[in-house]
Amino acid sequence: MESLYEWVKQLEEAQTIGELRLYHDELARRLRYQLRWEELEAISEIVADAHDAMMRRVFCLAEQETLRAIAGVRPRSWCWYAMGSIGRREPTVWTDQDHGILFACAEQEEQQCYEFIRHMAAVGTNYLHEIGYPYCSGYVMATNKRWGQSLCDWKQQIKMYISGCLPNDIRFLFIAMDMRPIYGDSELVADSRRTLFRSTNEKAQLLRQMGEHVMFPSVPLGWIGNVQMERWGPHSGAIHMKHSGYVQIVNALKWLACAANISAATTWERWREITNKKLLPLPLAEEVRDALLTYYYIRIKYATEAANERDYVLWRALETNERTRLKKAMKTAKKLQRLVLRRAGGIR
Repeated sequence: MESLYEWVKQLEEAQTIGELRLYHDELARRLRYQLRWEELEAISEIVADAHDAMMRRVFCLAEQETLRAIAGVRPRSWCWYAMGSIGRREPTVWTDQDHGILFACAEQEEQQCYEFIRHMAAVGTNYLHEIGYPYCSGYVMATNKRWGQSLCDWKQQIKMYISGCLPNDIRFLFIAMDMRPIYGDSELVADSRRTLFRSTNEKAQLLRQMGEHVMFPSVPLGWIGNVQMERWGPHSGAIHMKHSGYVQIVNALKWLACAANISAATTWERWREITNKKLLPLPLAEEVRDALLTYYYIRIKYATEAANERDYVLWRALETNERTRLKKAMKTAKKLQRLVLRRAGGIR
């Protein structure tokens, strides 16, 4: 374990995109030999730290390149933030891009600042792709106007999502709740996330609809405990690890955090605060913890080899104890979904 800590410190000194690509590949190699269930929580922290370090170096290099290009005007305050699994500090080795930029500037400089931010976003997004982070298929990247905005425009956009309550509005709110600062003025992002949680918490109708959103997708576990695998196509006989209870638990914890105005960015921070405030029965809270560890272990173990098919795992490839753990985790996910639905329905 100590060697991994030292390795992350070396990574923070990388000077080029080429070096960062080698470090990303090296992370996969090291985890193949050091992944142990009993050290899983410590390993997950190191993997998250490694991704943070790689992204910070990329964003620093993108900023330097943008300054050399003399593109627009640098805002007085800005921050590049992560969302998705990196934002929640639970990524596997290979994960796609989920990030954005928030900036603040004088009104008369806004357009020129947008030029700077858009140039930097394009450079940074391409750099991330070069070192092994695929472009986000849903376009949740700073190159998308939705995720690269001035603070003023961001506030207007969030206000629109909160008042709209449409399915896409709710989806974007769930995505934004994971925003965690990586490089720049961290308080700009942290304060915006706190405001988002507080504003959402004050809207009863929105909370009810968000609770309903947590029910989808359904966990692929039948009434008699049979796992519903993919039946056709290239993934026949496999399960989609993100949709097999993992994302359902993550979103349920987000909803519980929202309902209690807990503005934490990471899943484990949310779980700890929810547990400490006794917002879940203690036995269920412990089941949720075990389920999260199970999903993380299987995702990271098989993702080191899976390349582009990292979200799918063949059921027959799992060891017997892994199948047992996974079925238990799926039952926990369904139980948590039902709890959220009951509580959301009781909001007035």
